[in-house]
Amino acid sequence: MKDITSLLQRRAGVQARVAELAAIEADGTDLTAEQLAEFNQLQAEFNDLTARIDRIQAAEKMAAVTATPLASMSAVPKAAKQKGEDIGMIVRALCASKGDPRGAAHYADTNGFPEIAAVLNTGTGAAGGFIVPPGYVPEFVELLQPMSVVRASGARTIPMPNGSLTMPKIVGGASANYQGENDDIAASEQTFGQMTLSKKKLTALVPVSNDLIRFSNPQANTMVRDDMLQAIALREDIGFLRDNGTGNLPKGLRYWAPAGNVIAANATVNLQNVKNDLGKLELALLTGKVRMIKPGWVFSPRTMVYLQNLVDGNGNKAFPEIDAGQLRGKPFRLTTQIPENLGAGSNESEIYLVDFNEVIIGEATGLIIDVSTEASFKSGATMVSAFSQDLTLIRAITEHDIQPRHDVAVAVLTGVKWAP
Repeated sequence: MKDITSLLQRRAGVQARVAELAAIEADGTDLTAEQLAEFNQLQAEFNDLTARIDRIQAAEKMAAVTATPLASMSAVPKAAKQKGEDIGMIVRALCASKGDPRGAAHYADTNGFPEIAAVLNTGTGAAGGFIVPPGYVPEFVELLQPMSVVRASGARTIPMPNGSLTMPKIVGGASANYQGENDDIAASEQTFGQMTLSKKKLTALVPVSNDLIRFSNPQANTMVRDDMLQAIALREDIGFLRDNGTGNLPKGLRYWAPAGNVIAANATVNLQNVKNDLGKLELALLTGKVRMIKPGWVFSPRTMVYLQNLVDGNGNKAFPEIDAGQLRGKPFRLTTQIPENLGAGSNESEIYLVDFNEVIIGEATGLIIDVSTEASFKSGATMVSAFSQDLTLIRAITEHDIQPRHDVAVAVLTGVKWAP
C-alpha cells in the first residue's frame, strides 16, 4: 500500500504535467487530441489522488486524537491555530528534544498538539535532519511568499517533485504578410524552446533562545516559525535577484535579463534623467512584446527615499504615488538585498522592472529541519557558541529554482547613484 508521501509526490507530478499542458494552450497553441486526452486523464487521476490523500489524513488525525489519554486533554478550548503554527511546533519540539523525533512527539503531545505528535512519531528522518511531511510544506511556502519580494511581486510557484521541471516556451512567433491574389502564401510558424529548472539547495542557520523553546505558548511557535521564514526569505531574495548561476547557486533575474535590457543609468542625476532612465526600462519590456500582466519594480530603500524626496522646479513631488506603493502606475517592493555599494565608487545600486507573471519558481516538495545545542555560528566576524549562550541552532534546508519564461520580461537599470 502506498504511503501518504508517495501519494503527495505523485499528485505533485500530475499537477506539474497539467501545468505544462495548460502553458501550451495559454501561449495560443491548441492542444492536440492526444494532449486533450492526456489532460482529462490527469485531471481524473489528480481528483482520485486528492480523495485518497484526504481519507488517509482524516484517518491519521482520528488515530492521533483517540490515542491521547483523557487526562492529558485540557478542559479549556484551544484557541484557533494561526497559519503555520504547526510548523513552529514541529521546530520547537525538535529543538526541545535535541532532534530526537520520539522525544519531539512527546513534547508536542504534552503541549496540546496530538496531531503533530503523530506526525513526528511516523515521520521520516534524513541524514542530519527531520523531513517535514509534504502536507505541511505548502503552508510554509505560503507564509514565505509575503516575506520574499520576488514571491510577493507575483512570481508563479510550480511543484518540482522530482527535483527538476521542463516547460515549453515560445522563442519566435509566426508571421503574416500581404500578397497578391494568385501568389503563394509564405509558410511561417512559431518556434519553441524549453525552460529547465533544477533544484538548488538553500540552507538557513537560525539561532533561537532556549527560553523561548521552553515557553509553552502559541506565540512561541509563531516566533520560532517567523525567525526561520525571515532567514530563508532574505537569502532567497539574493538568489532570485542577483546570484549568477555558477556552482550550486540559482541564476537570478539580474543574469536572466538579456544584454539589451541591462541599461546604465545616466551619470548626470536630475529629474529629467531619472524619468528617462525609468522610461527606458519600461520601453525595453514593451519593445519585447511583454504582456505586462504583473509588472513590478524592485529596488533598495535608498532609491525609494530618493524618489520620495524628489521634487520639480515648483517644489511639487515628482512621484507622489510613491507614498501609495506605486511608481509610474506599477507597484514596487523594497529589499536590502539589492546592494547600494556597487561600482568603482562603491555608491551604486540597481533597479529591476519585471513582469512577474513570466517568472516561474520551481519548488521541490521538501523541508528538512536539523537542530543543535552544541554547534557554533558566526555573528558578523565573531564566533558564538550556542551552548554557552543557551541557544539552539536550527538548520533549515529547502530546494528550488527560478527562471523567467521569456528573458525579455526582465530589465535592469545599473549604476544607480540616486541618494537623498
